[in-house]
Amino acid sequence: MARRRSHRGQHSWHIWLKLSKFMVFLGLIGAAGFYGFQVGQKLADESIAAGRAEIDRLTASESQQRDKAARLETEMAEQKARADDFAAKYAAVAPSEDMKELSTALKAKLDSGLDAKRLAFVIANAERPKRCGGEATKRFMVKTAKFDGANTWVRFQDLITVTADGTGSGGEQAFDPDKPITVHFTAIGGKDSEVTGKLPLQHSMVVKGGEYRFTVAPGAKGFVEVTGDRCDYRS
Repeated sequence: MARRRSHRGQHSWHIWLKLSKFMVFLGLIGAAGFYGFQVGQKLADESIAAGRAEIDRLTASESQQRDKAARLETEMAEQKARADDFAAKYAAVAPSEDMKELSTALKAKLDSGLDAKRLAFVIANAERPKRCGGEATKRFMVKTAKFDGANTWVRFQDLITVTADGTGSGGEQAFDPDKPITVHFTAIGGKDSEVTGKLPLQHSMVVKGGEYRFTVAPGAKGFVEVTGDRCDYRS
């Protein structure tokens, strides 16, 4: 009887021992699982934080790029506005071709010794010519290297003689109307003047209180036709 009780006690002890070991094993598994969960959670949190940081960095970089592009566009607009302003100011003060020609003529007169006050007086009192009349058209032959004969000049109002020099057309004596010629205007008791270029040509000059206007155009072979008109001129 005592042996049976002793055997039962030993059997119960073995059972509790096995249960204890199993409980310890379960505890170890639970601890390992909890530790793994903690580590995984930490890694996940770090990954999420890194991802959010990268998103923030990219967002900030995109915002900076947009701000930089906006600044560049503003600077370009300001530079264009300044360039347009400079161009408008230059266009307002830049001399026209007529002004350049006038400046050249004024400089030539001043260099020749003409008094500046006299020039200023003439310009201040200049006005459109009035009472024109006496227009006439005459023709004459143009001088070339092979021709310097008769009919090579005409005279207007017994005051201004007109002649011309040109380039011969091939082996002929007649001048080539497609090439430049030089037309000379010689005033009796005045200074000579000339104009060079391709026909038709225009020229004007003031002689003895009158402004004479001339137009030179091609005529018959070897000839040019010059039309002259006189207008009153007040200086």
